[in-house]
Amino acid sequence: MQILSTGNEEIDQRLAGGIPHPSFIVIEGSHGSGKTGIALLFTQAYLRSGFRVTYFTSEGDSYSFITKAAQSGFDFLDYFAKGNLYIYNMSVGLSLNENFANILLNQLANILIKDFIKTEAIIIDSLSYLAEASADYVRLAIETFRRISDEGKSVVVTFHPNSFQQEVDLMMKNSADGYIKLTEASIAGRRLKVMNIIKLKGLQSGAQSNITFDIDPAFGIKVIPIVVS
Repeated sequence: MQILSTGNEEIDQRLAGGIPHPSFIVIEGSHGSGKTGIALLFTQAYLRSGFRVTYFTSEGDSYSFITKAAQSGFDFLDYFAKGNLYIYNMSVGLSLNENFANILLNQLANILIKDFIKTEAIIIDSLSYLAEASADYVRLAIETFRRISDEGKSVVVTFHPNSFQQEVDLMMKNSADGYIKLTEASIAGRRLKVMNIIKLKGLQSGAQSNITFDIDPAFGIKVIPIVVS
């Protein structure tokens, strides 16, 4: 297992070095809590370390993704142009029923199982887009994430609270090497985001489990030196 710098000195200091690779990490948080920001931070860590990344998004095409990432302080254009970052839009522009969600989730699992994606890291942001899928298909996807992580890839999955049945939700958190829960807090009238590291295999001694931050377009993720429980 390697420890990768995120490219953010403040975050690296609080994680006592960076994030582990390979690993299967799940990030839970409500809308606006910073899930995509943390997913982009992980993406930056993999790319800076020389790994290729496949990013499945449910919000827009490649151009939109690159533009929004830049607005959050992450410049991925060069990586994308050189073929080190692949971006796929999961959204089909329709409301998903159970059958359609099952088909999409099954296709995603098959693509990963058959190793059609030749990258060292895979980001799925957000799995909640496919929450209408039946529990069996979600379980299959989780087993797939675990399997390909065991084979040497990193998988990062974001999701909203209460997206899945409790049994499936617990399975995903228990199967993962890392579980990060994001919340929001109001400090002196300012809305901040809080990263609670519930568990993270490979995390170095001295790492903090609670990090308060905000997202600044000029600097990306900016750590706020306040501990919010």
